[in-house]
Amino acid sequence: MADTPEVPVRPAHTPSEPFTRASLYLGPLFEAHGFRCMAREYSEGSEASASAEYGLGDVRLRLVWEGEERVLFIECARAAGASLISRWVDIEWAVAGERLEVDRDLTDARLEKLATALVAFLDRGRAAAE
Repeated sequence: MADTPEVPVRPAHTPSEPFTRASLYLGPLFEAHGFRCMAREYSEGSEASASAEYGLGDVRLRLVWEGEERVLFIECARAAGASLISRWVDIEWAVAGERLEVDRDLTDARLEKLATALVAFLDRGRAAAE
């Protein structure tokens, strides 16, 4: 029997490069604030979407890559147990106090904007709780 070269097998659900970069960049920031990753979802196809949901107490944060629109954003929601009790809200909009234009930037500058918005959102939540 002749040796045949091994062909690498790619997972059926691979996240897009922008989502992977965002997860690697922002994941440690979520965790540094006490959040833990609770779920990851990946769609199939060239315009696939992906998300990673993080939780701490009754707060849920979700890093989202909307593949069709090619947009990265972070949303927040409230939960009771395993059920969401509020709608998902964009944290950049929550911090700004208004709906913002969609930011389609996929550079490191966008990741830094998301990190800044995340910290501002969490700081605002802490101040309200005190």
